[in-house]
Formats: sequence, C-alpha cells, structure tokens
Amino acid sequence: EGQQQQQNQQSEGVHVAIKEQKITHFVEHPVPIEPPAELPVPPPQPLKLTKRELKKLRTQRRQAREAEKQDLIRQGLLEPAKPKVKLSNLYRVLGEQAVADPTFLEMETKKQMAERQAAHDDRNMARMLTPAERKAKKERKMFDDNGVDLITAVYRVERMDNPQNRYKVDINARENHMTGVLLITPEFSLVVVEGCGKAHKRYAKLMLRRIDWSLPPPKQGKGADDDEEEEDEEEGPTNACNLVWEGIVKKPAFQGFKVEQCSSVEHAQQVLTLRNVSHYWDAARNFNPAEARPVEL
Repeated sequence: EGQQQQQNQQSEGVHVAIKEQKITHFVEHPVPIEPPAELPVPPPQPLKLTKRELKKLRTQRRQAREAEKQDLIRQGLLEPAKPKVKLSNLYRVLGEQAVADPTFLEMETKKQMAERQAAHDDRNMARMLTPAERKAKKERKMFDDNGVDLITAVYRVERMDNPQNRYKVDINARENHMTGVLLITPEFSLVVVEGCGKAHKRYAKLMLRRIDWSLPPPKQGKGADDDEEEEDEEEGPTNACNLVWEGIVKKPAFQGFKVEQCSSVEHAQQVLTLRNVSHYWDAARNFNPAEARPVEL
C-alpha cells in the first residue's frame, strides 16, 4: 500500500521520500498528558433504598414524632390539639352541642377553617424563595456548579451577512454567560466561545441546528444590478456553520463576548494573537467538513 501511494503521488508530480525501515509492526502509544484541572473528590454516596424501605422509614419517623407529641401533652407541656371541625363533620364531632345552637357553632367552625387556611398560607409564604434566591437557584440549574472545567469551542461560518443570525450568535453567548469573540472577515467568520458544559450544549444546538444559515441578507433596493447579485449569490457556495474544535483549556482568553468587524484576514489574526489563541484561526482555515466527525447534540 505504501508503494502504491508513493507511485500515485509521483504520478501527480509530488515526490515524497518514505523511510520504509521505520515502518514496523510495533504500535507507538502517545505520552499521557495530565488534565489541566483535577475534579473534586466525590462525596460519599448514601445507601440506596427501595421504595418500600423509604416508605417504612417515613412511617417510623412519623410515629416517633406523634409519640413524642403525646408524651408532651400528657406532661402538660403542650396543649392538646383542637378537634379539626369542618362543616361536613360538624354534627358528628360536636353531637348535642351542634343541635343546641347550630348557628353559633357554624360560625365558629367557619372561623376555625379560615384560621387554618391562613396558617397554611403563612407557612407557604415562609418557605417561598426571595427574588434573589430564585435567581440563584435558576443559575445553579442552568450552569455547572463545580466551575472546574472551562470548555472552549471554535465554529466556522462561511458567511455572516444576515443581521438576525449575527444578533442570535451575540445575544445567546451573553445570556449563557460565555466569553469569546465573533470575527467577521471577507473570507469567513470565526466564532470562539468559552464557558461551562451546560452552556456549550445549548449554544451548540443554536449554532448547528436552530439557526437557518441559508437566510439571504436583507435587500437594500430593487434593480437590474440587484438581480445580477442575487444570481451570483445563488451560484456561490451554500452558507453553513461547522464545529472546528472543542476542548478544555486552563484559563479563559477573553473577558467578555465581543463582535469584531475585520476588514482583512490580518486584522482578525491580530485580534487572536493579542490573546495568544492565533491557532484557532489556522484550525478554522484548514478545516475540511468532509473529514470532520459528526457532532452529537
């Protein structure tokens, strides 16, 4: 196979020297590289119980609380609970008293029902989260809690001429608390985003599935020249977005998310070089969609 490949390359006018003595049956394993950040030690996991065992434990705890309450009532340290009288069990609970003065007892029953409902509402209000606590809970649900892994993703977009798509790329990165940059150049557009794993899952679905990259740019006016330009755009390559690279980095390279309109490729490379990530541009330029692995969303 090596000789055949060498002959094919020589036939195309490219001479490649292959050292056949270097080809052996041994397998060269790469040197293992330590991860940039160690995950915290997982806490001890509680013993898994079946549903029947959980139900039995709840019953035992409830019986223990009730027995302790009865002991306090016998010792006189706690007042006995009033009978929970309702309109449906009024005559059954009070008996002769209800027959003697039913109007008064009905009013008392309604008053007790209102007090129980007010106490129930007060307990619900005490358990209700404040706006700040509700916001913190939502952020814990939407973003990772450990904060150890910082994931970076690089996307290549052939054309970013539609302002709607440009706005979606920008606003979704900001709402997902991601840092990075959108570089718009005459050759292609580059999107670099940094954030947690959950944010990257949402952003990947936006870039690779939700946004319609085939949308044409907004029309400025009608005329013969515009019709010719539309025909040229239809004949050109179709617009698409591809994930070039995704991996874990040690520290972020950007402070926030910005959109940079670059007049040339050198300008875009300079923006990335200032943050020591110029290799992102090289990877995007040399990216071949036919050789890329499929992305699981």
